[in-house]
Amino acid sequence: MKKLLITSVVLGSLSAASAFAAGPTPGSDLSGFSIGTNAEFSRGNVGATDGSADGGASTTAGINARYDWALTPTFAIGLGASYSTGNHAFGSYANGTAATMNNRYSLDIVPTVALSNDYQLFGKISSIYGSASSSDGVSSNNVQGVGYGLGVRKMLDKNLYVQAGYDLNQYRDVTFSNGNTASLKENVYSIGLGYKF
Repeated sequence: MKKLLITSVVLGSLSAASAFAAGPTPGSDLSGFSIGTNAEFSRGNVGATDGSADGGASTTAGINARYDWALTPTFAIGLGASYSTGNHAFGSYANGTAATMNNRYSLDIVPTVALSNDYQLFGKISSIYGSASSSDGVSSNNVQGVGYGLGVRKMLDKNLYVQAGYDLNQYRDVTFSNGNTASLKENVYSIGLGYKF
């Protein structure tokens, strides 16, 4: 029974691999330019030198674009950029002043692996930039950080796709004019639609 099970698994794996290698559909081509839009659901957190530790939630929209170079039939490296609209909430300081960020954009390196003809798994390493501010209207500062992401793309045909992703964004500590030094981080869940040229 054990030998039969092992033989079945091996034969099934070989069949799937040969079917993928021998007959990829147009949607499986990893090279090319793509552009998309997505809804973002984020949870930000602030920790500051005044003893603050709080969080905030936001729903925003984003756009993204990238170009992929296929290094093998099942692996590609992409360079991309993304921009997120709206204010991202990070919570409030101990004195009640809220911290937010807007004009968030990133430059991304995106490795992609084709799981099948239609499904792709991708990672993301990002250099992130934005403008952090406080609700008292007197404190603002440009911030930079690093992001790490993971996502999946489903090709609906050779051009149209849907994708979902998760990103963890960690920003460098920022000191505002009111004297508070804040540590900001953000968990971002996204789902979107795009077009591959």
